[in-house]
Amino acid sequence: MSHDPQTATEGVARYAGDLPPRRRSVLRGGALAALLSLTACVSDDTGSSEPSAVPADAAEGVPVTDAWRWSAVPEPPSTPRWHAVTAWTGSEALFLGGSTEPACPSDSHTPCFNAYDSSSAHRDGVAWIPTENRWRRTAAAPQGILDSPHTVVGQRVYVLAEDALLVYDAGRDDWTQLPPPPGHPSNSSPGYSLVAFDGKLLALAPGYAAAPGEALPPQLPNSTYDLAGGDGGQWLPLPDDPLAPMVFHDALATPYGLLLVSSDVARSGPTDPPPLAHAALLDSTSSTWQRLPDSDQLFGGNWTWTGERALDATPGGDAGLDGSYGRVVPYSGALTLPAGTWTSVPQPPDPGSGPRGWPVEATAGARVTTGGSTYDDTTQTWTTIPAPGENRTTEEPGPAVWTSQGLLVLGSRAVPTVGEEAVTPTRNAWVYHPLR
Repeated sequence: MSHDPQTATEGVARYAGDLPPRRRSVLRGGALAALLSLTACVSDDTGSSEPSAVPADAAEGVPVTDAWRWSAVPEPPSTPRWHAVTAWTGSEALFLGGSTEPACPSDSHTPCFNAYDSSSAHRDGVAWIPTENRWRRTAAAPQGILDSPHTVVGQRVYVLAEDALLVYDAGRDDWTQLPPPPGHPSNSSPGYSLVAFDGKLLALAPGYAAAPGEALPPQLPNSTYDLAGGDGGQWLPLPDDPLAPMVFHDALATPYGLLLVSSDVARSGPTDPPPLAHAALLDSTSSTWQRLPDSDQLFGGNWTWTGERALDATPGGDAGLDGSYGRVVPYSGALTLPAGTWTSVPQPPDPGSGPRGWPVEATAGARVTTGGSTYDDTTQTWTTIPAPGENRTTEEPGPAVWTSQGLLVLGSRAVPTVGEEAVTPTRNAWVYHPLR
């Protein structure tokens, strides 16, 4: 494997376990390369600052913030879905599966939707082609898909569904299957992570937690699958890492090897020090792990490779039970490789009593969009994202993904209060794109 930073592509594993649920779209595989150069403006081949084939005359009243604006794209061919798998292939934005279940009432304390309930999962999907500004339907998957761990390699999206490893080829618009990793499915299958690394798929098994004084249950194996073997390959054990056992983890393919970040499983009691994030680097040539210096941050679970460093821009922090940590320990931070140097990341500005941003969730390269703001690591600044029109400010945004043209959001829906009937999601889509 080359250690030249210019030749790397990224694979990002979803977080495992029971972190606070945050809907995310994380770009993986070679598709990220097309986005790493997306900085202050997105231009087409003619030099225009408008998204190519996206209408320049945005709807009246669409807000402009820090030289970015919303533009409507054509109506998608299906009702917007929540908990869909989202992916950017380098030429298309994919929304696969998902659910049309109604939104939970805004003041309800009882969960009204289980993201892993296969009975509500759809098999079909849609794709947006930005160069033509049009949608197409995708072939139906062999089974329903909901918030499934996934990774992208070129035009292929690998999806670890409920009881199978599905492969969607966007170029051919068809689905195939590969053998699932050892131990899948399991009761903790939503905690699995998939990442593309050095021509292989890596399946990180879910971590486990135990109450203080209790023994940890047996860990499922971490394993790799050589994609060169096609559907005739087999899963092989990943070399034991120095961070096990772990509860939460993320994995990134970097120019310097596979980066594994996890939380400290040994620290779970109310008087224990904070469970800081730890990291290790796997060299694919020697198949050996290098334990990196420890961090001074918690595990936020939203790691991405920016092209320059590993980044987790999860906002906020934790002071521990009744302030037991003695300080607020942040979830965010950055790790420079190969030295293993940790640095802090700015927190988003507190809106106070002012308007809050539209809570879109999507991550790609140097950009992390979460909680109504986007963090850009190239400038190390946060920008608030407005809703695409005043009538959308109280609505929940649909699934989103970063594309070569900007941030694409598929639909929105009103969040009812208890006793109100659910409202059908809007069959719209918008792209949030930069202007000069």
